[in-house]
Amino acid sequence: MNQIAHSTFFIVYPVGLEDLGLIELRDKFSLYYPNESFHLVKQIPGGLEIECSLFVGLRLNSILRCPTRLLLRLGEFKCRDAPKLFQKISKFPWASWLIGQTPEVESSATNSRLFDSRKIEKAIQDGVLQYYRHKPTKKKYLEHLALTESSDMPKIYFRSVEDLVTLSLDTTGERLHLRGEKTLMGLAPIRENLAALLLMELKSHLAPGPNTLVDPMCGSGTFLKEAYDYQSLTLNRKFAFSHTPIYLDSIVQHTPLIQLPLSNPFTAFMGYEKDAAVTLQAQKNCDSQKIKIQQADLCADSPIQLSNPVVVINPPYGVRIGERSDEVGDINLGYYLNIIKSVKNKFSPKIMGIIIPKDFLIKSNGDFNIHSARLFKNGGIDVVFYVLGFK
Repeated sequence: MNQIAHSTFFIVYPVGLEDLGLIELRDKFSLYYPNESFHLVKQIPGGLEIECSLFVGLRLNSILRCPTRLLLRLGEFKCRDAPKLFQKISKFPWASWLIGQTPEVESSATNSRLFDSRKIEKAIQDGVLQYYRHKPTKKKYLEHLALTESSDMPKIYFRSVEDLVTLSLDTTGERLHLRGEKTLMGLAPIRENLAALLLMELKSHLAPGPNTLVDPMCGSGTFLKEAYDYQSLTLNRKFAFSHTPIYLDSIVQHTPLIQLPLSNPFTAFMGYEKDAAVTLQAQKNCDSQKIKIQQADLCADSPIQLSNPVVVINPPYGVRIGERSDEVGDINLGYYLNIIKSVKNKFSPKIMGIIIPKDFLIKSNGDFNIHSARLFKNGGIDVVFYVLGFK
């Protein structure tokens, strides 16, 4: 297969939110690559497998904000034992992908005779070293390797299902929710890519026209920042693929990505926090003039008039690290219903998105209808993102 002309990528997403990632992928792919296309091979829990040209796929790391990481598929083969795996790896054409390092290995196996992670890692690493003995790495790559942290290098991902091995190269490095910007973190913040995905769901329920995004418990301001930065490229960090020979030798590395305009249904961004210190943190994180952060108590202060408010909120799920039980009170269904009522009274929005633990299922009532409910994990906790419409 011609890797440059046609490559297969697996784009990793949080389970249950893959279709929202596909919306972003289609939206931004058509904007940045109007003369190219991608083929959706399959959508499965945990990700999307697509086919597109190699360098377009690599650059999706900078363009997309919703994925966790992008894996480049290197090949598939049947394998039942470590000796055969060693043979396969030692004969694989690594010259395009490795610059002389002994790669880290991430492995998983399901119903396979080759399942011991230590044996898998040793067979792969020994196979790569054997490949180097027969085809020594070029000096210029070794010089690049000497200047690069080992943690920045691409890992090899090994997956075996019923003895069918899929070999992949991590093109991302640190997870994509790390945007390369220094962010002051509040208590139990939501990851940036999760916030971006949930905003995709929220936006799908909005009527055309300008809206004000409101987060009444904004914490470090992640929802507001991700909404404001939806069209922004991630250019302030390196990706693992930048340490591969095929990229180091390409002209693509000398062709910078240029941010293109993308429509955003939100034209104003308002965040509120009752804690003064957290408010100050959020203000430092959201330094754009269009994102306003103020100190206010959702349940105590008077109503606030905003233009076409759309609310998104991630309230506490229970006692979090650093919180005292008397700060959050009793966490139960009534607690969340009271938050919904307070939001309605304070902002009078037509649409609201709220994250609630799965244990506290809400139902439509006389005050609101449930437009959608998305089950996912946040910090290891099963939660539901509800989009509510107020009557």
